[in-house]
Amino acid sequence: MKRILLIVVLFGILVSIILYFTKEPLLISTPDDQFVSLNESGFAIGNEEFIPIVLNYKVSLQTDSSSVWPCPYLGYNPERKFRFITRDSSLLELKADLELIRTLGFNSVRIVGIGEHSVDDKESGDLSVNARYKNRHDVLLDFNNEEQYSQYLKSIEDLLRIAEDCDLKVIFLTRLFHEVESTEENLAKLAGHFRNDPTIMAWDFFNEPLYFDSLEHTKREVFDIVDGWQSILKLNAANHLSTIGITGIREVFQWDPNLLNVDFLSIHPYEYEPEQVRNEMFWYNKFIDKPWIVGETAIPADGDSVPYEIQTDFAEKTLQQTFNCGGIGYSWWQYKDVEWFDFHANFMGVVSREGLMFSEDSIPMNITVKPVTEAFSSFKREKGECLCLDNYYNYTEGDVFELNGRLVDEHGNPIEGGVILAWNEWWSSSYHTITKNDGTFKLKGTFPFFHWIASATRYSVVRGDIHPDQSQKSDNNTPVYDLGELMIEKLSWAE
Repeated sequence: MKRILLIVVLFGILVSIILYFTKEPLLISTPDDQFVSLNESGFAIGNEEFIPIVLNYKVSLQTDSSSVWPCPYLGYNPERKFRFITRDSSLLELKADLELIRTLGFNSVRIVGIGEHSVDDKESGDLSVNARYKNRHDVLLDFNNEEQYSQYLKSIEDLLRIAEDCDLKVIFLTRLFHEVESTEENLAKLAGHFRNDPTIMAWDFFNEPLYFDSLEHTKREVFDIVDGWQSILKLNAANHLSTIGITGIREVFQWDPNLLNVDFLSIHPYEYEPEQVRNEMFWYNKFIDKPWIVGETAIPADGDSVPYEIQTDFAEKTLQQTFNCGGIGYSWWQYKDVEWFDFHANFMGVVSREGLMFSEDSIPMNITVKPVTEAFSSFKREKGECLCLDNYYNYTEGDVFELNGRLVDEHGNPIEGGVILAWNEWWSSSYHTITKNDGTFKLKGTFPFFHWIASATRYSVVRGDIHPDQSQKSDNNTPVYDLGELMIEKLSWAE
């Protein structure tokens, strides 16, 4: 008996030593077949096919100085004030939202906000996130402060457990900057801490580099950066997938979709021009080799100036085009209407901020569900034709200026599917187009072009400037500038 007691005591001491030095909880291994994986057909959980229908959901943090917890995004509420300011009530409100999301036909959420830390000082690499204290003021949670960082991790744990209870998988958006080493170290910490959690479907390394990568990079530099991020993730959480949210066709000039070493791509097409989204999907189908999902898309509707039927029709058509064109998942931006800066951004939610309904736990919810949700709850994937629409080569109907030319490789062979982008004089507005199978293109715009750039996936980049006053008149009197033959080279390392 004494020997048994001694063994128990020694085992307890050993566990205490391990916990002390690792300063992390001992994690119980999770069977691989509980994680979302990728195969030749798409996503799967174990032997079952999994088709992600995803809703983007923003999460904020609150604190009472002794603990930190997740809650629905501050901007989901009028006047940007939290409705609940205690931990228990906030978590119940969060659960009410996620339960509703599941009943509306979504099986996954892309979590935005809580993982997007700020870089306080690029030289020191100091990182932090904001938490709101009782609707009064913001508090910075310092990642260098061990206690505050532990509270931050606990808040993510709370969020994931609610998502799990609601039968939702999670794509978790973080923020990485290769030039700030601490952001990559933080990815290693996060992935390592949650490595055995199958609720996490994927880590989204970076949101829309076209807009938020402040540095100029070559395609090779981008490849090396993303390859490094992938290595960090797989070293620390081998069963979690990786992705990057790219804006779409225009990323080809630096963040070339086929050259990003992630498990799948999340593409963010929006309807800036008529039928741009479905047209971009046709391009993805022809020229992207990696698995892809729509990571964000939407159009706004308030039921007044834009009828809800238009939003629903857009969702139905783009859902169908996604899967017809080889996509393996679809995500809508976002959960609730907001009040940001313009109509386009404010009314993309699947629920409004007005009305009243109650959750299963009797939590009052100031929302009205929009008809667009019917597109998701009734969706059944049936393979059809990947449509090439009439305006595939020019979404815009501009007739003020036209830029022509032909894109070829180093051997003089035409390049189909190349992308040409041109700006106005001040670089503030632009249009793009796609080359035809003979390499030719006609880029039309509503203003004269002064600057241009051209590339294709797995090819080099060429760019230049023009003087619009040197253009020629077309038969319909439109100024036309002919760039002639533009040569780009196949990237030997990108084979």
